[in-house]
Amino acid sequence: MDSRKPLRVGDRVRVRLPWSEVCLHMRVADREMDVEVLADGMAQLRTLDGALFSAPITWGEAGVYRDRDGRPYL
Repeated sequence: MDSRKPLRVGDRVRVRLPWSEVCLHMRVADREMDVEVLADGMAQLRTLDGALFSAPITWGEAGVYRDRDGRPYL
């Protein structure tokens, strides 16, 4: 059974951010935030009230995975 949640550009999902290098640097690792899936493998972090947080980061740094066809999923 595949438990992947497929995503599309424009989707906004609430996640607990990973302990990635970028999240550690921005001091948001292990914090619950909204992630908006952007084109070209980028993601925009948002605070829980929807405000933009910093500049976009890569899908991988935001905890969004990519399947073998390049489509994002959680």
